[in-house]
Amino acid sequence: MKYFSTQRPLMPGGFPKPEGNKVLDIRNFDNREYVKEVDRMAWGWIEYERRLSHSDMVNYELVPLPERELHLTYLGEDSWGRYVYKDENGKLWKLLDCCSPREVCEERRDTPYSSSGNEFDGEPDCPMANDIKPIFEMEVNEDEFSEA
Repeated sequence: MKYFSTQRPLMPGGFPKPEGNKVLDIRNFDNREYVKEVDRMAWGWIEYERRLSHSDMVNYELVPLPERELHLTYLGEDSWGRYVYKDENGKLWKLLDCCSPREVCEERRDTPYSSSGNEFDGEPDCPMANDIKPIFEMEVNEDEFSEA
């Protein structure tokens, strides 16, 4: 699994070394450059045998190379003001930063969380796997959700 370093070049102590997950390759760019696959600037990449944990990825500010995309359509806000989305498989997801406008959360690429019980007002549960790239689609009418 390949991860891009968006904040600094990769150097000793600047990337996780999880037990049993061997580093396969490390490449630093000559300068920070735009990487189309992750849609952001990066200093280089590191490749591991297996996926990193969510906390390792976040703690070292690494962005995974998405292995697949998931299209999310905005449905509205739940009773706690969290942004609710539905993917093409019917699963509900939530963005948790209720203080920011939804568009800011989407542009920042906040991590969506599954909705407990797949219910509109369900509690946020597990974060989306780091090898999935969420693609935020345009809004739909709330009536469409109630008919589904």
